Amino acid sequence: MLVGLALRWLVVATVVAVAPLWAAEPKERAPVSVLLVTLDTTRADRLGCYGADLATTPNLDAVARKGVRFDEAISPAPLTLPSHASLMTGRVPRRHGVRNNALFRLSDEPEVLAEALRRHGYHTAAFVSSAVLDRITGIDRGFEHYDDTVRVGSRQAFNYEERAASQTTDAALGHLDDLEEPFFLWVHYFDPHLPYVPPPPFDERFPDRPYDGEIAFMDDQVGRLLKAVRARTESLLVVVAGDHGESLGEHGEDAHGIFVYQATQRVPLIVAGPGVPRGKVVDRQVGLVDVAPTVLDLLDLPPLPDTDGRSAVSLLRGKKVDPRGYEMESFFPSYAYGWSPLRGLVREGYKYVDAPRGELYRLPADPGETKNLFADEADRASALAEALGALVEEDSATMPTVDPELEEQKQRLETLGYVGGSSTHEDAAIDPKDGVAWLPDLEAGRRAYQTGKPSEGIEPLKRLLSNNPGNVPALLALGLCYLGSGKPDMAVATDLRALEIGPDDPLVHFNLANAFAALGETKPDKLPEARNAFERALELNPRFADAYLNYASLLERGGSDADALMWLRRARSAGVRDPDVETRIAVLELKKGNVEPAKEAFRRALELHPRAAGPLEAMARITYRQARWPESASYFERLLEVSPRLPVAATLASIRLDHLDDREGARRAYERALELAAPDDPNRSLILERIEELSPAE
Repeated sequence: MLVGLALRWLVVATVVAVAPLWAAEPKERAPVSVLLVTLDTTRADRLGCYGADLATTPNLDAVARKGVRFDEAISPAPLTLPSHASLMTGRVPRRHGVRNNALFRLSDEPEVLAEALRRHGYHTAAFVSSAVLDRITGIDRGFEHYDDTVRVGSRQAFNYEERAASQTTDAALGHLDDLEEPFFLWVHYFDPHLPYVPPPPFDERFPDRPYDGEIAFMDDQVGRLLKAVRARTESLLVVVAGDHGESLGEHGEDAHGIFVYQATQRVPLIVAGPGVPRGKVVDRQVGLVDVAPTVLDLLDLPPLPDTDGRSAVSLLRGKKVDPRGYEMESFFPSYAYGWSPLRGLVREGYKYVDAPRGELYRLPADPGETKNLFADEADRASALAEALGALVEEDSATMPTVDPELEEQKQRLETLGYVGGSSTHEDAAIDPKDGVAWLPDLEAGRRAYQTGKPSEGIEPLKRLLSNNPGNVPALLALGLCYLGSGKPDMAVATDLRALEIGPDDPLVHFNLANAFAALGETKPDKLPEARNAFERALELNPRFADAYLNYASLLERGGSDADALMWLRRARSAGVRDPDVETRIAVLELKKGNVEPAKEAFRRALELHPRAAGPLEAMARITYRQARWPESASYFERLLEVSPRLPVAATLASIRLDHLDDREGARRAYERALELAAPDDPNRSLILERIEELSPAE
């Protein structure tokens, strides 16, 4: 009996001893993939989860409910490229070296988040929505697939250097099935940037608040992206971050880039996924420099070396950490207008701004920064100034050295509203708080030129330049207004003034070349100077698409088609991916009788701008002449959609009926032709007869 009892206890003890060991064997965890969504130009206070009562962001609000929302996240700069560089490196701009949207390239020295993840087996892909994040800036480092094709609209459109959230989402989802797990997918949306033009139905939902309409449209696409990515992977870490906000008139600034007030520096930051609590709000201040360290910490991966940021995992899990300060800066006033740059430090509830007239704000009590305490709390201002000075002591250059290969970005970014220019020490003491009052004159001048009333822009620009003679964008705008007013000699003189300030600025040479070209129509002896200016612009800027196009036009007018084609081919070789460049190459190839190279160029143009009417019509006609009927019908179908005209519909109908034996397709095309025919068009009766012949018998 005792023996049996002993044996029974032995069995029980063995089971008890072994069971926990068996249960403790770790279940193989699915690899955690990462989705990073960056929201350009998005104020935190315009999201519902941050208190906005606008019903604009249900999808972002849902992410916040599933994860952690950081209530006080700080951007290091009110500009897209510097802030994204900080997000990816964990370093402030003075240490990663990207100080403005134009002119700078992220160096190879600081390791970036994508590189770290690739070293640990992640597959990486990025889809960006603006030329500001073109791969030439180096922000593509670490990504196996980097989609920066943003030229999807007409060259006359203000925003042809960006693409809509729906287009970026389409591109990302089109690549999703090819992205192996674990993956790091970065999707950047640009929509809330000026000009605010939300698409239907968001334009109707927010008729008086187009900025909020853009945010609502972006949120809708974020929801579409999240649904698809979550269906693709079992385990997903989602990080949503704004790069900077928008002033919307606060402190006299309509957009962003000049000041470092909270309107542009407080940004959304939301994290959700494995290891992240649900529905938590962190009130402690964090920064975009903390994003990369936090992501790596959540993935149990080693940190990036030598970062200014730190992991926020302890904060999101409710642990106490020592408070810290966050730097911010804007060198945009210096590079755009020759004014003083701004640096700031946020620490222990106060913000200090180093400017010609210093500023100090107590953020919790004055979130709108309306009361400057610089004089009232001089000791605190002095202490923060000293702390900031110690941080930036190594950053001795007032204007950091620029990368000459990036001069091309100036012209591209001017299309997006980032007015380019070269700094001038003549006006460097101008406080941006004073200079911002002059910018309406600059905008009035630019708007007058853009709306076809250039003469109306001359006086506002001259008034601005009387206060700020080193303002290169104002000089360039004045030159354009003179040129548009039929005064090319005045345009040349104004652009030469700009050249004295910015001798190595390709945009200055480009404008000067255009002015000399116009002057050369009456004074042919000026045409060599136009050619020299174009070539200097392209020497400084080998990917300057508009310079290639305008120079080619000048050469064509002079009868030098061969030279024009040579320069346009050079643009292609330099990496320019532009539908208008490809179209001009195609036209010149056709003039030489080179049909197949022309077709290839037209195809390239349509890859970049699928709804471009010119290349569509050219390909439709070329394939028609080659009797490639299915291909020709396809091009005419697309052309009819983007440029509905009676001859296009009639030709399509004829191809479908006479060459493809597609009676139903021909009937539909004739019905479209009837819709497009004028009431008194003599062809209406013939079209009606064809429709009747092709209609099925009842």
